[in-house]
Amino acid sequence: MSFFEKMSTADLMETFREELTCFICLDYFNSPVTTECGHSFCLVCLLRSWEEHSTPLSCPECWRALETPYLQPNERLERLAAIVRQLRSQVLHSEGEPGSSGKTLADSKVFSDEEQGASPFSTQCPGVNRGYLSHEAEEHLKEKLQETLNRLHKQKKETQVILTHEKERMILCKEETKACKQVVVSEYVKMHQLLKEEEQLQLLLLEEEERENLKKLRDSEIVLTQQLRSLSKMIGQMESTCHNSISKSFEDVRGTVERGEALLLQCPEATTMELTLCRVTGMREMLRKFSTDVTLDPATASACLILSEDLKSVRHGGIRQQLPDSPERFDQCAMVLGAQSFTCGRHYWEVAVGSKTEWEVGLCKDSVSRKGNLPKPPEDLFSLTVLKIGDNYSLWVSSPLKGQHVREPVHKAGVFLDYESGHIAFYNVTEASLIYSFPPTSFQGALRPLFSPCLPKEGTNTDPLTICSLTSHV
Repeated sequence: MSFFEKMSTADLMETFREELTCFICLDYFNSPVTTECGHSFCLVCLLRSWEEHSTPLSCPECWRALETPYLQPNERLERLAAIVRQLRSQVLHSEGEPGSSGKTLADSKVFSDEEQGASPFSTQCPGVNRGYLSHEAEEHLKEKLQETLNRLHKQKKETQVILTHEKERMILCKEETKACKQVVVSEYVKMHQLLKEEEQLQLLLLEEEERENLKKLRDSEIVLTQQLRSLSKMIGQMESTCHNSISKSFEDVRGTVERGEALLLQCPEATTMELTLCRVTGMREMLRKFSTDVTLDPATASACLILSEDLKSVRHGGIRQQLPDSPERFDQCAMVLGAQSFTCGRHYWEVAVGSKTEWEVGLCKDSVSRKGNLPKPPEDLFSLTVLKIGDNYSLWVSSPLKGQHVREPVHKAGVFLDYESGHIAFYNVTEASLIYSFPPTSFQGALRPLFSPCLPKEGTNTDPLTICSLTSHV
């Protein structure tokens, strides 16, 4: 026997009542409508509920937000409610006869309209009377429907205006982006052209410089060749005279000596060549994109160095301080490393050197030896050392060691690292020119910035090395 077959008539009627009862008024459905979430309510009950709770509209049973309050009339549910309402009196009559068993309808939750009294809905919607609407309630409902309809029309119109505006903005956005792309392409075409012209100008200057230097070298070659011939001839004459009797040709020998002494006054000199700075337009602006905030690491500083409080400046103190001789500290070389270590990416920083006559900046492997004053292995050090000699400056780069002479001082040096491409370069920031670019290599392990103010000499070279801040325009 199934579950429903075991139920009494009263229980079945109670089940019917529960299924055909409005969740809001707890009475049989009257003009039921079904929302988009599948729940049904009396039309008037639902509108009253929405009126009390305003927006956003939601289902009173499951509280789901109803973006489009579309109500579907449920005529089948209304007919079922009417049928059960008619069956109620018959069931009450049959269950109330003498000898009948089970619960009576009076004991169940199925009551007559009179027994139930006024439903909660009747207090909310005056004028509503089971199965039909009074004239007043009907007018009220129509007003409510018209008000809701007007609001929906207004919201629809506002939504349409916004939608139209958004579509116009989409078109405008595409047009603006297209125009900006054209401007960017046009500007870069101009920039490329300007850079190409600047490149050609620099190449022409280098070619002109090469011609002038080659002419100087050729003229020097001619002079030195003639001088070498004269010296060879004079040496031959003197050697011949030394093997002969000087007494027989005293005057000739004296003349040979005088000519030899005159040749000695003609000292051979190497040709001095003017080297053009390798200027690159827009170089610094491009490099500043990779600006890295570098600070000094006190744990690595030699005991003779004094660091500023902000760890941005270092100078030679002249005397050794009492500091722990830890493994990471330089003990002989007047050096200090940067606190940052690099294993990837592009990095650029600048160092102001003032009027120093000797200094060193660059990069080194984090594993570089900190002890002793011996030359470091070439593969451990990538540095630039500048030394003033007279009016000229001698620039030396390590790994491998190379040198060149320039007249222009370097007041501010830029250091650039591109780890992935194995590239390190030094720049003269003041002259916006390249000093030296190392051949590409493959880095292994971490690299760290390196700084050395070098030793002070007779009251000179006392200025500090200062890491510049690239956040300001300097």
